[in-house]
Amino acid sequence: MDIVKNTDFIHFQSERNEKGMVFISPIYTADTPKGKSLDLLEEFVAVLTKNIEDAEVKGIIFTPPLDKQGIDYEILLNLAKEVYPFKKRLTSLINTWDLLQEQRKPIVGIITDDCLSLQLTTMLWAHYRIALSDVKLGFPEIKQGLFPGLGATVLATQLLQLEAALPLLTQGDNLSTHQAKSIGLIDEIVPDDDAAIQHAQTWILENLHHTRSRSTTIWDDELWKKLSDPIRKRHAGLRPNIEGCLQVMDKSKDISKKVALELEIENYIKVLQDPTTWSIIRTQYVAVQEAISSSGPVDNSSYSLQKIAILGAGMMGSGIAFEAARAGIDVILKDVTLQQAEQGKAYAEKVSSKWVTLGKMDEEKRQILLSRIYPTDQVDNFGEVDLIIEAVFEDKKLKAAVSHETLPFLSKNGFFASNTTSLPISELALVSPHPENFIGLHFFSPVDRMALVEIIRGKQTSEQTLAKALKVVRKLEKIPIIVHDGPAFFTSRIFFNYLLEAVTMLLEGIPAALIDEQAKYAGFAVGPLAVLDEISLSLMLHVYDQLPHLHPSQKRCYHYLKTLVDAGRNGRKSGQGFYDYDMGSGKKTIWYDNTLPLIEPLPKLETIQNRLLHVMSLDSYRCLIEGVLDRPIDADVGATLGIGYPVHTGGVFGHMDQVGLEKFVKDCQTFTPLGEQWIIPESLQKLAQENYSFYSGLQSNWPVENKN
Repeated sequence: MDIVKNTDFIHFQSERNEKGMVFISPIYTADTPKGKSLDLLEEFVAVLTKNIEDAEVKGIIFTPPLDKQGIDYEILLNLAKEVYPFKKRLTSLINTWDLLQEQRKPIVGIITDDCLSLQLTTMLWAHYRIALSDVKLGFPEIKQGLFPGLGATVLATQLLQLEAALPLLTQGDNLSTHQAKSIGLIDEIVPDDDAAIQHAQTWILENLHHTRSRSTTIWDDELWKKLSDPIRKRHAGLRPNIEGCLQVMDKSKDISKKVALELEIENYIKVLQDPTTWSIIRTQYVAVQEAISSSGPVDNSSYSLQKIAILGAGMMGSGIAFEAARAGIDVILKDVTLQQAEQGKAYAEKVSSKWVTLGKMDEEKRQILLSRIYPTDQVDNFGEVDLIIEAVFEDKKLKAAVSHETLPFLSKNGFFASNTTSLPISELALVSPHPENFIGLHFFSPVDRMALVEIIRGKQTSEQTLAKALKVVRKLEKIPIIVHDGPAFFTSRIFFNYLLEAVTMLLEGIPAALIDEQAKYAGFAVGPLAVLDEISLSLMLHVYDQLPHLHPSQKRCYHYLKTLVDAGRNGRKSGQGFYDYDMGSGKKTIWYDNTLPLIEPLPKLETIQNRLLHVMSLDSYRCLIEGVLDRPIDADVGATLGIGYPVHTGGVFGHMDQVGLEKFVKDCQTFTPLGEQWIIPESLQKLAQENYSFYSGLQSNWPVENKN
């Protein structure tokens, strides 16, 4: 066919065939500006404009104009510092494509690979969207501190029903093509590139001169309130990006599209200028990207993970088995009895079935996944395995027994990992003749939904084993942080302090309901007393029994928890704990212990929130100076992704920066009479006097020796 090429542009090529169809695609060269998304989009819109103005052109077909690198937040944040020129550029860009969209020439977007963030935004600029199967679509930036901009929030609100638009814009979860088609985000799914182009041309020819912006949303104030109020309540006004997004959606129903787009720009810039946004982006995006790609030593050996043995088919073991099988790894899932091992595989059957229902997996892939999990009660069935993960109950003797029994089946190049919550890896490694090949892999429950894995390096763990562990975690598509050994190491240790502080306040006479309520207002998803009920009070006692020593504050809490357990108040499973549970309806009501004092007057609500937030930050600093942590950013990622520390803070060290170190230390000094958990290291007091910040923007100020 005759092709007319346009060579007026540097980073995009456009070709017109004899039917008057123009195909626009990006050109990636060494000169393509990295991270300068706005520059590329301005050129892309210029290419669109030139072709739409061409009388010979009947329609336009384009692929995403940006690559898969995502948003370069640092460039974006710095651009937003100069409000006027930045706003002018955004307004010009959005007004231009909005006018193009209203022209009577059909524009079709073709999605051939995962399409996220700004890539998906540009697809909304098209009148019609075609996607290949097995691609993911979504706006992950809402989890990373921003909200979908450049018209995405306004267009999605117009295009989709509220029930679909709200989770797409405010939850940040990826959709499959089938899910996206079911809500109207894309219009057609095709098997390959040729089919996509053919379908695009057919659609253009059928819609010549009839194209206009679509709006399918029928606004329902009652439905909007029902759907948006829980989101506002959950985030309690602490996330500027969520608030900004909801405001644009809410107000766009009463104003023109042009004014709605202007409002979106204003909110977008406002969010970018908010220091909270910088904190969230630093932890949830910059640090996470580093963790999944480059942090830690690199495995240069021939190690390949083909077969894994998991010891223990409980909640953790079965979850790890599912994730390993999903990653293409053969799994031996062992428990004491074959029935228990098969129950572990049943978890994978349940989760994968749900994924098929949701369109996240097809039945063929589900069956392949399930075929990779082999339940057994016999170690003789292991053969040679590349990795053994022990995931049995938190008991040193039990862990030692199952480890000793299975170590002979480890391949020469393999390594052994314990999925322990709090037991020192160096002690657990004593069972192995090669402790250098022993490491901790602390997964979080439920494993299929929790992205974090805390890698615990024992005193004798080799650099090579650490590198292999990182390779495994990334193969499972998890986010690793590296910490060093110690009682409860990092995440469990500071989480215990969170729970301890809640019980401490309870013993002081602060009502249980107020403690859990203020935890939520501080940004925690669940109150600490409710958490204790979920994990069971007896399990918490067992964990404390494994620690080498308890200080007086911990002992007071321990004795109170034991009193409750002895009285049958062990938590949700027993029907009563800090809450009373209706076993039929599942509803819970707070329980008031009449043996406890009631403090008068009650402390300020801010004080309760600060105690819960500060106590974890303070102990994180201790972990840093004690060598459990190498870097503050690892703590921030671990705390927010692993144990629910409020995301808006940027993490435990980000929280100290937001409060200001001088004020943080003064707060802690006022809490010192309340227990040993508030003892302040001298080095932290000195940093406060120096007005120190752990971060400047997205960069860390903490000096780190190169230990790799």
